[in-house]
Amino acid sequence: MIITAALLVPGTVLASNTVLSGIFDGTEAKADPFPGSCGGQNQLAYQDTGNFQVSVTGSYLVFDAFNLNGADVTVLLYRGAFDPGNPLTNLVDPGGIDSFDTIVLDAGVTYRLVVQHWCQNVEGAWAVTISGPGNATSASTQMVPDMTQGLFSNSDPTVTTECSSDAPYHESGPMQLATTGTYYYTDILIEQDIDVCLQVYTAPFDPANPQDNRVGSFLDDFDTIDLEEGKDYYFVVQPLGLSAFGEYFYVFAPPAPFRINKALAGAWFNFATNGQGFFIDVYENSNQMFLAWFTFDLTRPDPGVPSGIGEPGHRWMTALGNYSGNVADLDIYWSEGMVFNSPTPVVSQEADGTMRVEFTACGEGTVDYDLGTSGEVGTVPVTTLAADNTELCNTLVNVPGMPGPL
Repeated sequence: MIITAALLVPGTVLASNTVLSGIFDGTEAKADPFPGSCGGQNQLAYQDTGNFQVSVTGSYLVFDAFNLNGADVTVLLYRGAFDPGNPLTNLVDPGGIDSFDTIVLDAGVTYRLVVQHWCQNVEGAWAVTISGPGNATSASTQMVPDMTQGLFSNSDPTVTTECSSDAPYHESGPMQLATTGTYYYTDILIEQDIDVCLQVYTAPFDPANPQDNRVGSFLDDFDTIDLEEGKDYYFVVQPLGLSAFGEYFYVFAPPAPFRINKALAGAWFNFATNGQGFFIDVYENSNQMFLAWFTFDLTRPDPGVPSGIGEPGHRWMTALGNYSGNVADLDIYWSEGMVFNSPTPVVSQEADGTMRVEFTACGEGTVDYDLGTSGEVGTVPVTTLAADNTELCNTLVNVPGMPGPL
């Protein structure tokens, strides 16, 4: 369900709230920095998310929900066509929006929403919220849980917690999550209405013992919490620091699926076959992976055969192909005919076979292979040989996914 309910406070019609979101996967077009970006000389990836309309004319808050914990974007709203070569043409807000801004939108007018990385190109999810007197419709609109918005009134029960003293609260649950990992909380209306905090419990909330069964601390502003799939959770939201009435709205995003990234480059091997292994390189600008497999022949060579340099049983092959998400599909190439450290004779290279490389974490993966005409097929579990890049990899993959059903 799209959050579109009109909320009322005495004398005020409060926002309908819509979440728009998408993924930067590295294949996007790039352009010089648009208005609202950090500027500079580097071209930045952008997405034209298509048309959207609002149902009611009025003032709308546009917020970059992931500007501190995901793909930080500049938001540009166009009245009519968007031309990346002339980014000021038809632009509603000439300065762009790099965190949040309030702009007037007209019902029945077709707008286009464009997002561009604010300062550097990264892969991952972006999220933009639009809050105002009517709902926004767009192909990028995400369905989000009802619990992420509401209205505190004087009829609500009150409780004293670490968040607030004798303040109203709302409880939702039980809810089960589809993925174990780090979840990302963003308070959208912190500057506009009620500053709220969120507390998560593994059992129904007990106002007499507000810390019992709580997971971690309370969540505020831009915050994270580690949760597990298959467990029942209860969400309690409350004004932060004072008893207050009015609207709240927050985004609660799941962890992003694991994605191949440049920090996976390096040496990988299988403990069971020590002395063999893979060298992998990742080219994020083209979403390609290169792999070299250093291994041995199917059977031991004749011990009487002269070895020259090295061991006659050594074999190596290379593979190249595209990746998407956590999987790379590669074509295998066999090289032959050359002499050690010599440009002649010229190398003969033949494509024969395929590989699928799949990663489940920064240090673990599998290589499925089909060696073509040889008929050899199988799977090799692989582990990184050195953990030097693991910290960087975790930094790149521990980011929010697209907001939506949890």
